[in-house]
Amino acid sequence: MRQTTGIMLAILLLTSFAGLSAQENTPDLDPMTERFYRLGFGVPPRPIDAPDFTVPDLEGKEVSLSSFRGQVVLLNFWATWCPPCRAEMPAMEELYQELKDDGFTILAVSARDTRETKEKVDEYVAREGYTFPVFFDETASAVPGFYRTGSIPTSYIINKQGQVIARLVGAYEWNGSDITALLRDLSSE
Repeated sequence: MRQTTGIMLAILLLTSFAGLSAQENTPDLDPMTERFYRLGFGVPPRPIDAPDFTVPDLEGKEVSLSSFRGQVVLLNFWATWCPPCRAEMPAMEELYQELKDDGFTILAVSARDTRETKEKVDEYVAREGYTFPVFFDETASAVPGFYRTGSIPTSYIINKQGQVIARLVGAYEWNGSDITALLRDLSSE
């Protein structure tokens, strides 16, 4: 019994120090990045240059991600057949309306697959009345592999310098007061 208690105490102490050690080795996050982390986003240890790509908007005009440098970008990958994607889009529209004049934009990219066509995207966006920029990757190969997670929706936050600073896999309440304030603050930097 005494030996078991001693072993349990040793394990408890070791695990306590292991946690402390890991915490000491974790780089300090800047305040903005920490705010994203607290809201459930994945954050890289330091900003990553966003790989550029070019896709057509729904009118067929080719647009590059890099052309939005100087704005904060919510880059969202979605599909019309994806229920969580459709569920988050009304909140994305609210966020866009709230911040579009403050150096912020949304780029919603859908890609051709066996269930997705440009016609379906056009029809869905028109029916729902979304005004944020929507793009369609006709070849499903224009977007670099860096952005592919195998799951949609997936969203990336790109700062004004064109760097990925946060990623989120799954649907999100984009019109929440915390994320709206955070993106407004990021846009005003």
